[in-house]
Amino acid sequence: MKTRLTTFFTILFSVMMFTAQAQDDPSLRYNMLKTDYKTKNYDSALKNLEWCLDNSPKLTANIYKYGGNLLDDVLKEATPEKKAKIAALGKKMYEKRFENYPDEDPAKAHSDYADFLKEVGGDKEEIFKNYDEAFKVDPTKLGVGSIISYFTTVIDKYKDTDLQLVFNTYDATVEAIDAKVEGYLDNIQKLHAKEDEGQTLISSEKRKLHAYTVNSKALGQVEAILDQKMEEISTCEYLIPLYTEEFEANKTNKVWVTRAINRMFKKDCTEDPLYASLVEQYQEIDPSPEASVLYAGLLMDKGETEKAISFFDKAISQETDPAKKAKNLYKVADIFKKRGQNAKAVSYAKKAIAAKSNFGRAYTMIATLYADGVNNCGTDEFEKRMVYVAAKTYALKAARVDPSIGVYASKLGKAYAANEPSKKLVFNNELGLKSGDSYTIKCWINETVRVP
Repeated sequence: MKTRLTTFFTILFSVMMFTAQAQDDPSLRYNMLKTDYKTKNYDSALKNLEWCLDNSPKLTANIYKYGGNLLDDVLKEATPEKKAKIAALGKKMYEKRFENYPDEDPAKAHSDYADFLKEVGGDKEEIFKNYDEAFKVDPTKLGVGSIISYFTTVIDKYKDTDLQLVFNTYDATVEAIDAKVEGYLDNIQKLHAKEDEGQTLISSEKRKLHAYTVNSKALGQVEAILDQKMEEISTCEYLIPLYTEEFEANKTNKVWVTRAINRMFKKDCTEDPLYASLVEQYQEIDPSPEASVLYAGLLMDKGETEKAISFFDKAISQETDPAKKAKNLYKVADIFKKRGQNAKAVSYAKKAIAAKSNFGRAYTMIATLYADGVNNCGTDEFEKRMVYVAAKTYALKAARVDPSIGVYASKLGKAYAANEPSKKLVFNNELGLKSGDSYTIKCWINETVRVP
């Protein structure tokens, strides 16, 4: 009995000593914070977070990683009274982070803080200031909702006083989104290639494929939202005076010239003499294949079609980077599309796909051009509606290889599927074809598809 009591008091003493030691040991308190968070013992975790902030703010940057996640989770079900306390703790935590770990992923830190301030009803200017800080360091660190919030504020604040700043912010955002999406699409392509070879993805690969797909889809939707917000202020009426005024000061700035050209091209402002001046200037300061493609477009405007096509092909052959080659080919396709030369546009869009097989926009361009040609490709209703089968095929392919335009591509696919030949039309077709048979679409499309 005495031995048991001795053992009991020894254990009790050890626990008390450990607890007392933990009260003053930074490493133990940090580990307690980590354990409390993982086991969802949030009240204890909050106390340990505050202790670490007050007593060992330089121990490890992970204090702020776990702290940020903890505060986000607690806020989801916090009462108004508790929210105020969390707001104060969060302010302390982020100030300590910026003070002690200013170089530890600063863009994400400022973006996270802005998100946190939004959630607790913080000052709008402070929210914008932190988003702006994050954006200047690395726009890709802003989350989907954060990008939209930040850009909306930029438009509201500067559309009447500094339109160029708005355009610069938009361009930088879209370039960052595109770069991020490209990374996701490359990973998706590798995993799809493995599936297409008949291999089964392991569980971790399936999770990655899902994550890449979801993230690229979300970013694609962000870009669409930003485009909508820019619609009102990026018309030729706004662009031409702005770029005319700033041309002399920026004509040797490659980034400025490139962005100005791309925006004027996208908004169909190419008939203004300024566009020609920009393209010629681009050719002078950066004689690249992309500049040559744009210059060839000017030759087409002057009626020098054969010379322009020769210029297009030469420019494309000079590009060695597959991704850049695909983008240049797509730009050529777009130039032909704008001029109503659909067969040429499709030809170059297919070349873009050959250069980069996951170039979703090239697939959707082909799909829309095919759908536009329905009435010119067939002698009866069955043959005309078979064109929609080809259009649907390209739209659905786009959705699979490029989730960033998946929503748009899927809508196209559904619309085209609704216009395919009905079972009755298939049954009564004069060619004697039945479901599953091959059929080659006539005219310039010349695609072989399966009868639905």
